[in-house]
Amino acid sequence: MAKNEKKKITIRRSIRRKGASLFPLFFMCAAVVCVIVGIKSYSYAYDYTVDHFIPKEETADGEEQYSPNEIIKQAKQNMIGADIDGVIKNIDGDTVTFVNLKANESVILKATKDTNYPGTNSLDDYFIGDVVTFVYDENNNITDIKKCDNAWSYSDVGLIINTSAKLVKFGDNALAYKDKSFKYSPDITTVRYKNEYSTLASIDTSDYVTLKGYNNGTENKVYSITIDKSHGDLQFVNYSNIESPQFVLNGQTISLAGSDTFKVTEGKHTIQVTSPICEDYTKDVLILPGQVTKVDLSAMQIKTGLLNVSANVINYKLFINDQEYSLAEPILLSYGRYNVKVTKDGYEDFTTTAIIDAENNTVHVDMERHIPKGRIHVDSDPEGASVYIDGSMVGTSPLSYNATLGTHTVTVKKNEYIEATKTVSIGSEGSEESAYFDMMPVVSKFVDSE
Repeated sequence: MAKNEKKKITIRRSIRRKGASLFPLFFMCAAVVCVIVGIKSYSYAYDYTVDHFIPKEETADGEEQYSPNEIIKQAKQNMIGADIDGVIKNIDGDTVTFVNLKANESVILKATKDTNYPGTNSLDDYFIGDVVTFVYDENNNITDIKKCDNAWSYSDVGLIINTSAKLVKFGDNALAYKDKSFKYSPDITTVRYKNEYSTLASIDTSDYVTLKGYNNGTENKVYSITIDKSHGDLQFVNYSNIESPQFVLNGQTISLAGSDTFKVTEGKHTIQVTSPICEDYTKDVLILPGQVTKVDLSAMQIKTGLLNVSANVINYKLFINDQEYSLAEPILLSYGRYNVKVTKDGYEDFTTTAIIDAENNTVHVDMERHIPKGRIHVDSDPEGASVYIDGSMVGTSPLSYNATLGTHTVTVKKNEYIEATKTVSIGSEGSEESAYFDMMPVVSKFVDSE
């Protein structure tokens, strides 16, 4: 019995040793079987997907092949029920065409009575260029139109368009977003005014516009430009008659740049005109799109001031711009510059310039008695001699000198010439006497007199 048990133990040990040596081989076989089963399973799953979800096209030889368009369609099917950001490209009844802003492709969907809108009731509240978020079902029916989280909107005046750079920018006259700029897409970006679609060329810097766009994290683009308020022309009539006019529109200074017309956003505005010679002028105007609104500046009231004359004589005559004024009445003049002349018998005429720029203005007149005079004409050979009349130098020859009636001593002097003197008499007012000198050179002491 013991012998048989020992034999069994020996056999079991031998089997275990053989089984251990076969285990690696068994593992490798199992792995090969798993790979084969996996490949077959993937092939079956792929064929099933292609047969059931990706329709096939036949070649000319009758062979079936898979359409890339259908593969793309299948990819779209995978987006069913997901939020898709898009810009509306067209609305035709209940059919909406939009551009998927992440995939940059067009999608056509239909709205139904079950479509949900954020704060609205139908597609009538949407326009081409609006950026929204769409959700649709397997039948390409829109289930939801949502507010897009990545969409933005800016409203201001002063929009400048750079067509070569495909760029829009708020310029210097912008109210809130000066220098803010965005790219635009010529084939997608729309322009709209009062529900009518227009072009970028129709936008003026005076228009009040709303930009709507989308920021995908790497690019910021405008897809809709709405002209909320267009523009008209504000024309100033008779403004060239106003001295140094300054124009202020709604508190902001504007420049006419040599013109009498200025483009202004439609609506009500307050215009102020100031001038050094006029009372400040303020007027409310209504600008209508495409029309000219005229402001006649002849209605500006010219400022006036009193001219007071302070003179050292009485009973004189006063002329202002060649018009005689009565001394018995106050002299009220508009702001500006005036030529003033005062005359009186026995006195020289007095002339000056008066500037009226205040409520009260004074001109001081200092008249001199009239003294009858004639003229003395002095000449010499050579010319350029210093001329003295009654001991006072009055210039160089030749010259004419106003002299009082009577006898005067005229002397001429010049280096290297002998000084000469003559007596000249002026007998009546307005008469003229001449004094000519043929000057002799000085003889040098080194010259032999023989």
